[in-house]
Amino acid sequence: MPDALRPALCTVPFGVDICDATVSAILGRTEQSPLSLSQATIFLPNNRAITAMMGAFVRRAQPGLLLPQMVAVGDLALDNILPAFFDTLDAAAEIPAAIAPMQRLFLLVKMISENYLSSGQTANPNELLRLGRYLAEVIDELDIEKVGFGQFADIEPEGELAGHWQNSYAQMRKLIPQYNAALVAMNRLGPAARRNLLLERLANSMKTQRPTNLIVAAGISTSAPAIANLLKKIAVLPNSLVIFPAIDLTMSDEQWERLGPVAQEDTPFAVSVSRETHPQFHLKLLLDRMGFRRDEIDQISKSAANVGDIISQIFNLAEETENWRSLDIGKKKLTHVKLLTASDSADEARAIAILVREALETAGKRIAVVTPDRELAVRVSAQLRRWQINVNDSAGSPLLQSPSGSLFMALARVIADNFAPISLLAVIKHPLVMSGDGRLDWLENARLLDIILRGPNPGIGLNAISNAIAKTQSGQADSEQEIASDFGSWWADLQSTLSPLEFLASCAFSDVLAAIQSAAQILTKGVIWRGEAGRQLSALVEELNAQNLPALGAIGHDSIASVLGELFNREAVRSPYGGHPRVAVYGLLEARLQQADLVICAGLNEGTWPQLPQPDPWLAPRVRRELKLPGLERNVGLSAHDIAAMLGAKEVILTRATRDRSGPTIASRFVLRLQAFLGNNLKEEHRALALSRLLETPEVLVKSQKPAPVPTREQRSQISLSVTDFDRLMADPYAFYANKILRIKTLEAVDALPSYAWRGSMVHEILERWAKEDKCDPAKLMERAAGLLSNSAVHPALRALWQPRVAEGLRWIAEKTAEMAANGRELLVAEARGTAEIEGVKLRGRADRIDKLPDGSLAIIDYKTGNAPSLKSVTKGFALQLGLIGFMAESGGIDKVSGDVNAFEYWSLGKDKSNFGKISKPVDDSGKYGKIHTDAFVVFAHGKAGEAIREWITGSAAFTAKLHPEYAPYADYNQLMRYDEWNGREPLAEGEAQ
Repeated sequence: MPDALRPALCTVPFGVDICDATVSAILGRTEQSPLSLSQATIFLPNNRAITAMMGAFVRRAQPGLLLPQMVAVGDLALDNILPAFFDTLDAAAEIPAAIAPMQRLFLLVKMISENYLSSGQTANPNELLRLGRYLAEVIDELDIEKVGFGQFADIEPEGELAGHWQNSYAQMRKLIPQYNAALVAMNRLGPAARRNLLLERLANSMKTQRPTNLIVAAGISTSAPAIANLLKKIAVLPNSLVIFPAIDLTMSDEQWERLGPVAQEDTPFAVSVSRETHPQFHLKLLLDRMGFRRDEIDQISKSAANVGDIISQIFNLAEETENWRSLDIGKKKLTHVKLLTASDSADEARAIAILVREALETAGKRIAVVTPDRELAVRVSAQLRRWQINVNDSAGSPLLQSPSGSLFMALARVIADNFAPISLLAVIKHPLVMSGDGRLDWLENARLLDIILRGPNPGIGLNAISNAIAKTQSGQADSEQEIASDFGSWWADLQSTLSPLEFLASCAFSDVLAAIQSAAQILTKGVIWRGEAGRQLSALVEELNAQNLPALGAIGHDSIASVLGELFNREAVRSPYGGHPRVAVYGLLEARLQQADLVICAGLNEGTWPQLPQPDPWLAPRVRRELKLPGLERNVGLSAHDIAAMLGAKEVILTRATRDRSGPTIASRFVLRLQAFLGNNLKEEHRALALSRLLETPEVLVKSQKPAPVPTREQRSQISLSVTDFDRLMADPYAFYANKILRIKTLEAVDALPSYAWRGSMVHEILERWAKEDKCDPAKLMERAAGLLSNSAVHPALRALWQPRVAEGLRWIAEKTAEMAANGRELLVAEARGTAEIEGVKLRGRADRIDKLPDGSLAIIDYKTGNAPSLKSVTKGFALQLGLIGFMAESGGIDKVSGDVNAFEYWSLGKDKSNFGKISKPVDDSGKYGKIHTDAFVVFAHGKAGEAIREWITGSAAFTAKLHPEYAPYADYNQLMRYDEWNGREPLAEGEAQ
């Protein structure tokens, strides 16, 4: 058949499932001879399209079918899959194998690194990997478009480009010949170059053999020259069919021609680029390269009346949109399309899940959720599981988010973070670690370690953690956690397992990988390598070990996790089975050949759908234009075609959220076009949103009351009281109840910044040692001050800001102590423990410092790193500590202390005007302010403490939450008391001001 005869070209309209249409066309041709179906060959764009086509055949398989051979047109093993088309060719002209992706990446990384070094520059491993990936993509583009190096080298952009673009271009002129020479030496080809050769030979074979068995090409829209040539050859075969995905046959010829490609000298470049974002541009380019006209294409299926015309108008050229105003209102309706606008991504996922669940009530109805947002796809799948609807995301889930991948990366982060507590606990608590019979015992020890590591980072490395454990076990730490007897051996075994990871800063990257593999094997007993994700991870690590890893250069321990993330972050795991038969979650690539009765296009926000064009670090836009490479925005046109095709489905719901995890979002340009074209005719979906919010609303709303528990007398009798407990007991009895009776202790965050309490404890420890070991030598105190925050794990900014302030405060204490000593005042005891009894209840306490005054009386001192309590709080009875310590001293409850107390002082290290350090008193001896006199303070504190004991300890009063909220600033137990649920909603007491 001469090529001049009419080719076998057809298309499906918007919204028609191209797989179903293809199956119908093929069965229509083979119904007289069913066995001929098995001799047919179908060319499809990718392997996922093959899965979709098989599903379409299965839906028509009654009573049964022998399926045709289905081949991905881009498969690099076409010569093995279709030997009949290659056997007649010259056997001597064997096509070399394609270089493996990882091998090519490291080959390019090595070349880029050497090029940097030769020019006196350096690049970190992450930058080298990213540049290598981008360079591989550019080389593939050059091969796909059949741009030879001669064309590339002939461009002379000097003087017309910015300096960095000229530098990138100059590097590529060096690197591409080196790369090609390396491939020749290895007898390998780049993947795109090998694909071109395969497709060229396949096309030549079809031209010479002219096979008579049925050959169909379906859903292929790639405009690459080699593919265009193959489709051309298929289209003119005696028994063939080329089926395009949704070519717009309603667009006027004038508009069709204006799509381009337009010669650069005839049209401003800006106009040419704008055409690439049109949904029909890539199909127009493909037809042009095939040498066929649009009027040679037939339509093999039908869509709803006027739908194609309306969709064509919506995605019209920009200059044609002014005609929208003159269109008849009847042409501005898509009655089957609705828009759902959620408040956030979680709300959007719930609403989508409800729409899917509702649609499943209709027998045989198929539902497709299409989104390029992988996070949203995961959310939707998770929401559907509440109804036991298991849906697999056909685009797969990231390998690094799988259990196996996340543990591997967690071990890498442990190295990068110098065994910081958060990173270490992430490994120890990982679900794959010690799974099985011993998991509960393992988690019990992990819980103990978690508690020990609460608070500021104990230091760098495993030894710092061992020291923290030893400190807790010896009772030196302020911890009431009881350590199990086998915890020490558990930690020793764990430390032995992890210690090979600790000193890898100067090791080769291969040694790092081996150490991580070994640790993962021991910790999981090999479970990490099981399952789809585990096997894929194992294969990747094995492949990575086979590469030229030294090409990455020196990798610091802090870069190990980021380098592995850069190597593995594009890997996805796809579940081979287990999804619901009528529900699918697709990415854009997977959805291009499939339709459903209900199509939900989700995540329609700018930057997600369409995705923002990624910058090319190697080729300037002007160079890309001269080489006739695809513009960076061509993917926008592909995304536009995707949504245009989906708008033709029987029922379509478009969804977006006004906020996501990054903040407010902008509606997709496609949604804005729909809204501008349809106006008020665009229906909105509110019902699913309302139902989704009901899922989160309890059936009965129970109003929380202000808690006021009343423990038994036995429970009250077991309370141990400290002099510091009375402040909380009287201001917030419920918090006291939770702490002392329920024994719920507050925990600091793991790896937390040093808190005020932690800083205060550190200062108290310094002052205690200064008093007991240094005999109050001022010079010794300043030496101790110099070691403040010496822990290398403490953030340098905190050390730089806080250490000088405290050091100045300690200097003031040293000077003030020396000054008082010169006047006859003597430091008697420091950090002295004492006891007393009030109302038959034993009381304990610790005095920061007690001085002996020249007249033999005592001064009770409390050190404060912040501000001292106000006189008002003391007078109200909410700061009794100094008075109760005074009572202990006068009653002989503190060893080596006796006498009357004649002074109460707060020594604050805080700033006082221009200086650091000040002394304030909780009493008022002048009588000017009507406060408590020094002589009466002990009696006052004793009385207030007695009242509190009689009311709550030996009495039966309720422990009411936030009894005096103005003196209860701490929020440790607010969640437990459900503070936010009742605060501000309490009824006013009788006689209380309205």
